[in-house]
Amino acid sequence: MQLSYSRVIKRCQSSFVPRMVFPDFNIPTTDFKGHQMKAIQRSQNLLPQLNLLVELRDSRAPIATRNLIFDYLSMEKKVERLVVYTKTDQYDPVIKDSLDKWHKEVGEDYIMIDARSKKGSEDLLHILKWKYDQFIIKEDPAKKAVGLPLGYRILIGGMPNVGKSTLVNSLRFTGYNKLTSLDGSKPKKVAKTGGQAGVTRSTSECIRISDHKGGIFLYDTPGISLPGKAMSKQRMLSLSLCGCVKSNLVDPVIQADYLLYLLNLQGKFQMYSRYTNRPTNNIDVLLNGIRRKVGMTNENAAAIYWTDAWRQGRILKSGFKSGSKKTNGSLSALFELEPLLDTFQYKKTMEEELEILKGWDILSRPNFNKKEKHLSKANKLF
Repeated sequence: MQLSYSRVIKRCQSSFVPRMVFPDFNIPTTDFKGHQMKAIQRSQNLLPQLNLLVELRDSRAPIATRNLIFDYLSMEKKVERLVVYTKTDQYDPVIKDSLDKWHKEVGEDYIMIDARSKKGSEDLLHILKWKYDQFIIKEDPAKKAVGLPLGYRILIGGMPNVGKSTLVNSLRFTGYNKLTSLDGSKPKKVAKTGGQAGVTRSTSECIRISDHKGGIFLYDTPGISLPGKAMSKQRMLSLSLCGCVKSNLVDPVIQADYLLYLLNLQGKFQMYSRYTNRPTNNIDVLLNGIRRKVGMTNENAAAIYWTDAWRQGRILKSGFKSGSKKTNGSLSALFELEPLLDTFQYKKTMEEELEILKGWDILSRPNFNKKEKHLSKANKLF
């Protein structure tokens, strides 16, 4: 992929030119597991009773965390889809115009929220109620007042660790005050959460989040990665920085180097200025600076410390910046290359990726009751 210089040069200081190409390291290109195959089949089985598919993506890597399997599922049964971008407390606002343009091209609805915040879950719940009302008006206006017999049913899906279970819990807590409670008890978590990929291992049962017109119900699913044929090394690196794959799959120094590469292209030199007094393309220089500053013994530990600080948002919380005052977006960055390219075309990329899935028997074969069968089927995708 060739970089367009026009967006990059204007970010660069005259005395420093960032790398235009990242080295082609030998890294794995997938983290696809057997339980994810089971989740795909379970999602397909639920499609006939679904009214909406909500796909979550990480706003720090909106292209890398897009999962074309959900494009395939929504198109197969013509289920309406809503794209929700999470981690908005850490995203770079410069991407907003691009998101507007991309989603307008393909006619997708999208919103941006912080899944952990009360306001974010309230805004989304309001949208879900509105979509329910619009669905009734379109399908059966006679039921406008009472709603659907089985309520409004939604599947929450996306890549691993993009905030699905966190959002489900937030929606549950937000809607709980309006739900009928016989014993007056406080709400409990209905979905297990964690700071790494793969916490949710199976599709949840139906979770009620609202009593609106017969009820709004959610299904929480495990994060689903893409098979190897639909992945690239760059995408794997972006997903690693987001925490969407196990952090030990890719060498931590390579992850740190890719983050340095992206920060330099975005002109975010100040984000590592506490470790080195000038911009650099050399990851060894940066890691040595981190080791001296933090007191670490080896470069792997320094690389993990730095990438984890970005992955978990500690950069923003601690203000890893010296000198000038914070500005909106100054402590955030994109974890992928595509938004920096003038030549990137969202619709074309979407169509090309969907072509990859054509002819793949990933959804139709029944009776996946044993782990070996999941793995056997998954292996055919690589």
